[in-house]
Amino acid sequence: MVASEILLQKSAAQVGVLVPNESRAAYVEMLREMDRMCQHVIDTPDYYPNNYVAKYPRKNVRWSSGEDNEYRGWAWRANVQGADDGLLAGKTLCLKDNICLAGVPLTFGTKALEDYIPTIDAELVKRALDQGATILGKATCESFSHGPGSITSFYGPVQNPHADGFSTGGSSSGCGALIGGGLVDMAMGGDQGGSVRIPTFGLISYTGVLSSEWGVDSVGPMTRTVEDCALLLEAVAGYDGIDDRMLGAPVHPPSYHADLIQARSSGITGLRIGVLKEGFTNPHLDPRVDALVRQAIKDLGSLGAEVVEVSAPFKLGGGLTRVGRQAGSRGLAVTEMYEKLLPWTQNKLDLAGRYVINTCLESEYGWANYPLAYPRAINQSRALRDQIDELLADVDVLVMPTVTQPARRHAPLEGGPVTWQSWSRESGLCRRY
Repeated sequence: MVASEILLQKSAAQVGVLVPNESRAAYVEMLREMDRMCQHVIDTPDYYPNNYVAKYPRKNVRWSSGEDNEYRGWAWRANVQGADDGLLAGKTLCLKDNICLAGVPLTFGTKALEDYIPTIDAELVKRALDQGATILGKATCESFSHGPGSITSFYGPVQNPHADGFSTGGSSSGCGALIGGGLVDMAMGGDQGGSVRIPTFGLISYTGVLSSEWGVDSVGPMTRTVEDCALLLEAVAGYDGIDDRMLGAPVHPPSYHADLIQARSSGITGLRIGVLKEGFTNPHLDPRVDALVRQAIKDLGSLGAEVVEVSAPFKLGGGLTRVGRQAGSRGLAVTEMYEKLLPWTQNKLDLAGRYVINTCLESEYGWANYPLAYPRAINQSRALRDQIDELLADVDVLVMPTVTQPARRHAPLEGGPVTWQSWSRESGLCRRY
């Protein structure tokens, strides 16, 4: 790329200004200097953390299909044996297919990203292997890790192990199926809007995980039991020195598993449970979900917990996503993936699907017409966090439904209003908090 007057005017138009005729030559020369600087950066070898391929070899890497892919939960199969002992010794683990596992293809749930094999291991992968986990492969995720259902991955619909033809949720759809079907003990899923209940934003390193939006990206454990969840969280949590989402996170997190075992003997007498009022006001909340959660709260009260209603009236909507634009973050950018994906073309967008197209359109529309909305939302999110912290100063835990609906039948992929309605109903309630 060489700067020219035409490119100058194009850039100026995107900003919404005109460059006077008498100044154009000077600006073009400055842009050409920028060309030289940017090309120098691009020509410089990238810098990634070392992977663990030599330490923990990747064996039997294979595409999973047919009978080898029950529920369509697998993207790629592999066998990576971790350390001989540790918190996760004897446990099997799958990874959502937006998490880098060196030597194993990553699809991101879309044909728009072809032939990408990471050369890096996500930080959470290294920690899980060092704690003895056996990684069995990559779990199917929705296209671009985007969408609350189980229908947008190019592998086809992910099936609910308890009800064929029904959703497992999303976008960590394959993780849900493999966990629910008992094919793995644990999974690492991701959350940009509802598929994993975030333990605490920034508690687990996002280094080596493909980003959707820096301000909401989170990754966390998915398991069938609370004990396994505590084990996996303890194994992977803690500051990694790279991910700036983790500002303030402890290097050595609490002993979640040991604390859980101790709590079994002490019981929950005296535990203060705050029932978050706003968690029950969503218009899409199914009465059956409402009743089930309220009964669980009542049961906790009968076991000795003190139950009180609390309120955090501040509400936030979804974030703006700019895929491939990591401005403002000093964490690891997985540039080798962007080299495969960018620039966007019509064919790539068509392959990505309408959920992703909608997000791209919303993003560009939002930045063009409401440039203050995103920075204002970031500031407002701190107000919401402060409200929640204030509540947690008075209660030990907060309780609310985490999803609005039971598992729904798969919506048609190109189903018009039905599909969009499914999006709004299936998104987790906790995305607001």
